[in-house]
Amino acid sequence: MKNLIVRSLSGIVYVALIIGAILAGNPWFTLLMAIFVLLGMIEFQKITMKCSGGACTLGRVLDILAALSLCCLPAVSEYSFDAILGLISFLIIYTVLRCIVALYDKSGHALLNTAMSLMSVGYIGLSIGLLNTATSFITTKGMTLVLAMFVMIWLNDTGAFCVGSLLGRHKLFERLSPKKSWEGFFGGLAFCIAAGYLCSAWLHLPVFGMVEWMVYGVIVCLFATVGDLFESLIKRTHGIKDSGNLIPGHGGILDRIDSLLFVAPATAFFMVISDVM
Repeated sequence: MKNLIVRSLSGIVYVALIIGAILAGNPWFTLLMAIFVLLGMIEFQKITMKCSGGACTLGRVLDILAALSLCCLPAVSEYSFDAILGLISFLIIYTVLRCIVALYDKSGHALLNTAMSLMSVGYIGLSIGLLNTATSFITTKGMTLVLAMFVMIWLNDTGAFCVGSLLGRHKLFERLSPKKSWEGFFGGLAFCIAAGYLCSAWLHLPVFGMVEWMVYGVIVCLFATVGDLFESLIKRTHGIKDSGNLIPGHGGILDRIDSLLFVAPATAFFMVISDVM
């Protein structure tokens, strides 16, 4: 009972922080996402990198700075072809610098550490950066979509848990997540599609039309599920239950944003093909 109360309270605080940052506007939301990126990078490095020595430490610092730069890029740039070229140049320069630092890594795991470094920047920094970039140029619509995105992610978790607990018989991906079922997956999918319908039919949110909102619900469900499974792969590979203990009753920050890290870039791409931007 005590664990349930702690889990519920910490969950409420987490949700309140996100909703508050979204309502406050882009600068505050970007700041909150930067904090998530920083904490996520630290957790990911702790889990995956076998680090010792000054060069490896320097590499980890470089990774964090690169991820934070990608996350905060929309705050200091304009959406243009020059900005895209600048982003590509930044990623090339970071990759070259990180490989140079790896040459001085004497830990015996230089190649593994470098691979995990490059992966972490894309997996965490670039994912959130794409979301921030996509939403920062359409102000009110952007924040509306972000709020809907988070609500759909949470509804997907809720639907999957409720339906899976009651009806779950067929395992979705037993090797990585024994408790997930196909019944739970379709429960989460139904919740997301229903949320998309409500966004258009009842709330009249201006970002998409009804069909696009419902398609977006499908996208959120699919990518949220993949994101959750991918983080399970990371944890099972390294023999851990949670990515950390930052959030009481929930584990680490990666345990909370695993779905977001896949839904965020999918959202940015969907905005582009839907001609929202």
